[in-house]
Amino acid sequence: MSSSTTPRPAERPAAPRSMEGRPTRRPPGRPGRPVPRPHSAARYRRRRLAALLIGLLLLVGLGLTGRILLYDVGFADIENVQVNSENPAAAATGAVRTEDVVKAADVNVGTPLAAVDTAAIASRVAHLPGVESVRVSRTWLHTVTIDVTPRVAVSTVQTGQGLALVDRFGIVYPGTPPQGLPRFTFGAVGPDDASTQAAISVLAAVPDALRSQLLTVDATDTAPEAPGQVTLGLTGDRQVRWGSPDRSPEKAAVLMPLLTQPGHVFDVTSPDLPTITR
Repeated sequence: MSSSTTPRPAERPAAPRSMEGRPTRRPPGRPGRPVPRPHSAARYRRRRLAALLIGLLLLVGLGLTGRILLYDVGFADIENVQVNSENPAAAATGAVRTEDVVKAADVNVGTPLAAVDTAAIASRVAHLPGVESVRVSRTWLHTVTIDVTPRVAVSTVQTGQGLALVDRFGIVYPGTPPQGLPRFTFGAVGPDDASTQAAISVLAAVPDALRSQLLTVDATDTAPEAPGQVTLGLTGDRQVRWGSPDRSPEKAAVLMPLLTQPGHVFDVTSPDLPTITR
């Protein structure tokens, strides 16, 4: 007797159940939505390299364009040289003339403004005797601007070439003396001379009310390291023995009342004990 077995149908997987034991429904699928692929490191590097190459090409293109505009086609060539004086009153002495500055600057008109050597121009202009300081800059698109500070004369001095000017540093330079400047009557006037520095220091302390009466300034050294002894020559054949520059504000305050009295020599070497010689 043969026996046969009937095949059992395949079991369907059990539906997922919640924690309470109830079946849960799966969310319906979304047909047609691509499955995102993870970005590989190599793909990221290729994109980054491409961005860098594009940026580099843009920079090179901009640089070449700027080079052509500034240097090759004359878009910003030099057409003018502008000279400005930062002290017109000092410039009136003739110590610094515009034509002298332009000649010393030696700027090549028609060359690219971007290529101009401003430091070299400033160095050439600074060698002019009447120039205290100079600043050179580019004014786009076509101008080289030279700002000059002329020396300010505080006195005159007699030299082998005639009457010259002396600035606040003791530097002697040529120029037309303006009216009212006193004259240094001692020798060896210069920036490294102790007598010159003493005379300049005293001049700075002289009251404004006295400047119109001031004719000469003499200074002598009493010792190698000692400050010069200064004597002022005034109108009316009068002298002021100032002495050293020490305590100059006190000496100036004492001198003005002293000059209201008759006399020939007014000594304020010691402001505590001024004297008058008649």
